[in-house]
Amino acid sequence: MKRLSHTVLFVLAVCIYAFGGFSLVPEYLSRKMEKQVYKTYGKDVACNAVELPDSLAADHKLFRISGSDSTYGFTLISRALGCKVGGCDKPNDESKDATSFEQFFYMTAFNNGCCVKRVRVLEYSSNHGYQIANRGWLKQFEKDTTYKVGQNIDGISGATISVNSITKGVNQQVRIIRDFTRGLK
Repeated sequence: MKRLSHTVLFVLAVCIYAFGGFSLVPEYLSRKMEKQVYKTYGKDVACNAVELPDSLAADHKLFRISGSDSTYGFTLISRALGCKVGGCDKPNDESKDATSFEQFFYMTAFNNGCCVKRVRVLEYSSNHGYQIANRGWLKQFEKDTTYKVGQNIDGISGATISVNSITKGVNQQVRIIRDFTRGLK
């Protein structure tokens, strides 16, 4: 019975996603995210997709983490821009078309108080900056609620663009979660 209810919830989430809008976040990353959610919250939780406004849906996917009639927190999968396609030595002008940049995907798990519980890089395919996927480095995000490279986030030589991108992204995720949870009250 429990497996059936999880299957129904999954099918419902897929339907909502399919008809809810377009996202540049690949669907298969949701399965990678679920593994991290189970490590963070335990195996008896469900990840239910939550619709975001179109202005956010292209780069983010939001999930409510719940179990036994209560919400444990939220998880966001986000897309971040790294180096320009062709190498990091090219100018990194973010006002240019996003398709000219290499992309990576990461997830952040939040508790109900909008505090970061875990950040994990789900997919990083660039040749430069992959050091940001180091779990020890990512633990820095579990200590504060606002992040700045050089203050509470360490820089990484050879990964400057990725460090700045994920730091900016986690700050944006915190704002998204705070706005979303305020709307629930």
